[in-house]
Amino acid sequence: MNESFILGDPRVFIGVTLLLGGLASFAAGRAVASTWRPLWLLPLYGLPLAFAMRFLHWALFGEPLAAPVAVLIAYAWTLAVQGLAWRAAHGGLVKRQYPWLI
Repeated sequence: MNESFILGDPRVFIGVTLLLGGLASFAAGRAVASTWRPLWLLPLYGLPLAFAMRFLHWALFGEPLAAPVAVLIAYAWTLAVQGLAWRAAHGGLVKRQYPWLI
């Protein structure tokens, strides 16, 4: 079975998964951090984002909807971007709220 995580055009993968999905994941990670919620919530927020990215690939570009490798790649990308955004936003909040700890 020759399945690649880039099932169609690489430009579609870059545009939908990396750019749109990355921006949505960044916003979600920052939103979780700005409300002082814990880091363990990020996988719960990331799963619907990964499925939404896969849905966009299917609905707009005709790629297969049930592509497990592609969903896992999108989920990993979502978690990575959310984690970076959460860390940056949470660090800023802690620095602003508790300046004597730095």
